Amino acid sequence: MGARAGEPDARALLAASTRVRDAVPRIVAAAEPGQRVALVGGVVRDLFRGEEPREVDVVVEGDGVAFAERLAALTRSEVVAYRAFGTATVRSRPPVDVAGARTESYPQPGALPVVAPAGLEADLARRDVTVNAVAAVVAGPDAGRVLDPHGGLADLAAGTLRLLRPDAFEEDATRVVRAARYAVRLGLAPDATLDHAAAAAAHGGFVALTGSARMADAVALVFSESDPAAVLGVLAGWGALDAIEPGLAADPAAVRAAWALAADEARDADRVALGLGLLLAGVPEDRRAVWLDAAGRDRHTTRAALAAARAADLRVALTGAGDAAVDRACAGQPLEAVVAAGGPEAAAYLGRLRHVALAVDGDDVVAAGHAGPAVGRELAELRAAVIEGAVGPSRDAQLAWLAARAG
Repeated sequence: MGARAGEPDARALLAASTRVRDAVPRIVAAAEPGQRVALVGGVVRDLFRGEEPREVDVVVEGDGVAFAERLAALTRSEVVAYRAFGTATVRSRPPVDVAGARTESYPQPGALPVVAPAGLEADLARRDVTVNAVAAVVAGPDAGRVLDPHGGLADLAAGTLRLLRPDAFEEDATRVVRAARYAVRLGLAPDATLDHAAAAAAHGGFVALTGSARMADAVALVFSESDPAAVLGVLAGWGALDAIEPGLAADPAAVRAAWALAADEARDADRVALGLGLLLAGVPEDRRAVWLDAAGRDRHTTRAALAAARAADLRVALTGAGDAAVDRACAGQPLEAVVAAGGPEAAAYLGRLRHVALAVDGDDVVAAGHAGPAVGRELAELRAAVIEGAVGPSRDAQLAWLAARAG
């Protein structure tokens, strides 16, 4: 059928991206005769913005899991199915997320939705913001059409983030976090209705009704954004952070400083643990581990986040300290705690001191005449001497130092 007069042409739109253009023929081939299949949400939105989509999301009328299995067979890829929700991920190149077109109803605020099969138009109507309620149909009687029943493209052009349904945040308060991410990433200004609804969800208790694990997962995604500090600022303005956990807060300047330091000197730092630690710094210490545990964070993330939340103490220890003292204070600390502490001393440790390696080891210390606990002490003191420049980096210089100490 193709695009109607005055409508954008879906085929021309999808051809703008190599990733999407290569995926579409296989997606079309996986459709049953007459089955309506569409690319939806972010992929369409990003293409209209002239950007390469982050992901390929597909909605099909009918059985989404069965469609995903056919697509996986065509692409010789693994499929991971979530049958209760009629969704699946095909781990092809690019990965494709598939969902059966559906409606959702919520037994109570914060609960997981009950889903029922529906058509594409009904599926678009269940979404949270208008810029995500857009679809490019690639298979079926109206293939080639762009469906925009709620004016999402006009809102995108106007730079407006508009809520599709007034109760969207009450149904699922993780959408509040998602809306803040969209506002910052896409440069969209929330309209008055969305602003009011987000604040109402926070102050009306709907954020608190959402399970800690689901909300923590939503917050963790903030730290995958290019400007998490701005996203956190939007959430703070709505009162959402304190609603998630009393005391949860972040100084935008501190977050930006930590992100800049990590980008320069600690690319291996876990951004989620770092971000959660910065957020938890204002939460009473006895609540931090409780929240992280309820949020289902793994052991590494929990340890690193708790250490980052205590970074103010490390900052005090580092301020004005010499290189050897900085090295001792930071050794054994999770990388994320050092980044959160910040300052020139932390930068020196991350960029230079942590990479200092001795040319000798414990066997050399024993051979020089030391034993027992003295071995560890000698290595620590030698490291300090090397860092301070009192002993050279060569093996001969360090062996000579050990020999002199033994004598």
